Amino acid sequence: MKAGNLTISVPNKGCNKNCPYCVSKITGKTESNVDLMIRNTDKVKTLAKAAQVFCVLLTGKGEPTCNTEMMEFFIKRFAEFSVELQTNGIELFKNPGYLHRLSVMGLNIVAISIDDIEDFHPDLLKEIQKAGMLSRITFNVTNKLHMPGRSYQDMEFHDLIELCRGHVDQMTIRNVVVPNNTERCKETIWIEDNVDPSVYQKLEQQMIRACEEHGTLIMKLPYGAFVYDYEGLAVSYSRYCLQDHNNGEDIRSLIFQENGHVYTSWASGASKFGV
Repeated sequence: MKAGNLTISVPNKGCNKNCPYCVSKITGKTESNVDLMIRNTDKVKTLAKAAQVFCVLLTGKGEPTCNTEMMEFFIKRFAEFSVELQTNGIELFKNPGYLHRLSVMGLNIVAISIDDIEDFHPDLLKEIQKAGMLSRITFNVTNKLHMPGRSYQDMEFHDLIELCRGHVDQMTIRNVVVPNNTERCKETIWIEDNVDPSVYQKLEQQMIRACEEHGTLIMKLPYGAFVYDYEGLAVSYSRYCLQDHNNGEDIRSLIFQENGHVYTSWASGASKFGV
C-alpha cells in the first residue's frame, strides 16, 4: 500500500469564506470526535509511515485557521513529516506575524487556494518565505477567476505564471468539478452554471506544452499528475478535487477525518481504513 499523502481534517469550527462551489458542503458534514482523533493520532502516524507517506496536509470541512488549537496540535505531532497547511489565507493575511510561530512548530508549506485574482497578496507570500516556509498558490478555475479587464475564457497559463513569478515557490491549477456519488445541491448547480470545463483543459494543455518545450519534469505524483520546473517555479495541476477509487498503490490521500477514523475517499463512508 502506498499513499501520496496523509490528509488531516482539522475539526470544523467554521469558515470565514463562503465559496459557492464548496466541496465540503457537497460531501456533507462529519461529526467531530476530538478525543478519538487525539487517541488515534499515534496509530495514524504509524499507518502513514507504513504507506510511505512523506507529506501531511492539514485541511478541513471548515477553514483550518479557524481552529488554531487543533491545527497547532497536528503541526506539532506530525512535525517529523513535511507538513502543509491548505488555507484560504484570510487569517494569515490579517496576522502575518503568526507565520513565524507556525514555522517553529514544524509547518513547512503554506498552500493558499484562491478563486479571485484580488485575493493574490504578494506581501503575505513574502512573509511566508521570510518565515522559512515554502509558498504555493492553487488557482481554483471557475468564472470567478479572470485577469482584470478580460474574460474568464481568455485566461492563459502565462497570465498565472507572470502573476506568480518572484512571489511563490509552487503553483497549481485545480479543476473545479462535482465529485462522483454526491447528491445535487446548490453548490453542484453553481458549478454546472459557472464552470466551463474547456477553460481548465486549455490551461492544463498550455502548462504541459510549455513545460515540455521549456521546462523540466520533476516527478510524477502517485495519482498520475506531473510536477514540472518551469522557469524556476514548480507547477502542477489537479484534474479532480476528490479521488473516487484506487488500486492500493495509487491512493491520493489517507484521510484522517474529524470523527477520528481514517478513509481513502472523502465521498465514501465505506472507505474506512485501518483506524
